Amino acid sequence: MPFFTNIRNSIFPRQAGSPVPAEGAVFWILMVALVYQAVLCAIHTNVHPISVAGVGLTEGAIYIACLAVLIKRIRLEFVAVAFLVAAYLFLMAILRNQLDPKGFRDVMIPILFYGLGREIGNGKYADRLLKMMVLLVLAFGFFELFFLDWFSRVFNIFSYYVSQGNLAAGSNWAKDSVLGLNGIRPEGIGRTILPSLIGNHRVSSIFLEPVSLGNFAVIIAAWGLSKRRDEFKEMIFFLLAAATMITLSDSRYGMITVAALVVMRCLPLTKANTWLIVMPFLSVTLLLLLATVFGGHYSDSVLGRLFVSGKTLSNLDLGMIFGLDGFNTSFGDMGYPSLLTRLGLLLCIFLWGAFWMLKMEDERGNRFRAYITLYMSLILCVSGTSLFALKTAGVLWFLVGCAAGRAKDTLPARPLTASQPSNA
Repeated sequence: MPFFTNIRNSIFPRQAGSPVPAEGAVFWILMVALVYQAVLCAIHTNVHPISVAGVGLTEGAIYIACLAVLIKRIRLEFVAVAFLVAAYLFLMAILRNQLDPKGFRDVMIPILFYGLGREIGNGKYADRLLKMMVLLVLAFGFFELFFLDWFSRVFNIFSYYVSQGNLAAGSNWAKDSVLGLNGIRPEGIGRTILPSLIGNHRVSSIFLEPVSLGNFAVIIAAWGLSKRRDEFKEMIFFLLAAATMITLSDSRYGMITVAALVVMRCLPLTKANTWLIVMPFLSVTLLLLLATVFGGHYSDSVLGRLFVSGKTLSNLDLGMIFGLDGFNTSFGDMGYPSLLTRLGLLLCIFLWGAFWMLKMEDERGNRFRAYITLYMSLILCVSGTSLFALKTAGVLWFLVGCAAGRAKDTLPARPLTASQPSNA
């Protein structure tokens, strides 16, 4: 631990005579949120089995740490939104006659980590932290790629997810592999990116799932593309890192989305890009049209998964759309049905409106919000729960908070004290 403490102190120096700074606490919260699944998997593989309760307790400790940092800096609007959301979810629990802890957890992550970024972070802090995360993720990714046997001895990912109840014990079709089911592309499908060089292996790095590595790549690409032209070197660093991660994870979603983000950055669009507020509604409409107009069936392809998502959406009744029924149904890779049945249409619209009402300090923040709007709208078309995975969602919403708090990049002038002469 002293090694990492020295790194943290060099990146986020402690002010003389001050208590343990909030910046240091936020650093550890975000790093733990990034790596906790990998740490638990290593413990499960080499020390003691980890159940879903162990994962829940770990996440609970992270949320409590967020609250401990925010408690002295909490804002009235922050409290108001949190209580409104909690009251709505409790009302839904009464109407359903059952409490859904995952619903509370899914909305807690954006609120808490946005608060950390808004109250503690800023653009420069986020840049330094994100660069360190990128280097850590890439180091683990190349370790997995080049030393897969050693990686598998430390991280038995398949067994870890079986213990969580996410996989059946006999469902591993890849013989002698301890990676997750999506860690190997099936024969007949194969990799999309560099198949002859990497084979069917999809690198997951510290996230344990290649899907999350691809999502993280899109997030850092969005952050890099939001930079100004005079920050060109920063932009290139994050784009190259994102491209490397997408290649390692063979993320088709990441490849398509980052390409779309680059096109958006090159087009002469308005700075605020407020038209993107309708992007989720447009995505749902296109899914329904795809399911209605075009015949098809499920396949492990982009069109096959989009078709099934649209077909499932078209089969939702009003009770499911408003979150009264089907909240405990597993919809697999269908994000919009999962979101609607778990949170309900009214809460989704409220949270989306609150997100777009955030005041960004400059054009970088406006661009970042527009880019992650595209990220969120598209990921819900092809993935069920990865948008709410703490290991990537925590970083995402912390960056949103930093983008909304860029005014803190410029420190206010120090007030005069009794011992300081005035020039008045």
